[in-house]
Amino acid sequence: MNVAANRSDHGPAKEGLIAVIPLGRVGEDVLRVVADSLQGILRLPVDLLEPEPLPPEAFMELRNQYNAMTIIKHLSNNRPGKTMKILGVTTKDLCNPILTYVFGEAYMNGAAAVLSCYRLHRGRESEFAPREVFLERVVKVALHEIGHTFNLPHCHSGRCVMRASNTLAELDDKLNYLCDYCEMFLSEAVRDMLEREKGGAPQDAS
Repeated sequence: MNVAANRSDHGPAKEGLIAVIPLGRVGEDVLRVVADSLQGILRLPVDLLEPEPLPPEAFMELRNQYNAMTIIKHLSNNRPGKTMKILGVTTKDLCNPILTYVFGEAYMNGAAAVLSCYRLHRGRESEFAPREVFLERVVKVALHEIGHTFNLPHCHSGRCVMRASNTLAELDDKLNYLCDYCEMFLSEAVRDMLEREKGGAPQDAS
């Protein structure tokens, strides 16, 4: 399924360069809001791929969580066609070797990122957050992690979506868009990616 495949602010539509893949069962509204938000910030069409299971080697039995770094490596090494950036979406809990949990993870300037909805459902004053709050959190994590794949570092400017957030309170305090500086940085990075694609240069799988 392709989201607005003919819309692009970078000339002719570039199908297949950006993709979102559900890892296991993920709500259609979640996938749609992620794809739409990425398309909005990148000004490129976004492909929604068919669901795939989480890689079994990513499961950490002692922690009952999935290693986000292992998932990213799997996604990077199994990108379809001409896809240069891919974002995995899962409802399972993620961690990495350093942190007890992560909302999302990405390699800087890499090809893949992953986000987890697992903790984003939680309310700050009740058991569950309102649906609109949950979906806004999903968007913020998606934009943040895909920003890292374009080499955007953590931002210290106000409430930019690239600011680091390790708690729901910090995540909720951020805006769901980039500051002017990060937006300029991202635009240049997207142009560079399109130039590499035009020239046939491979994307680093790290």
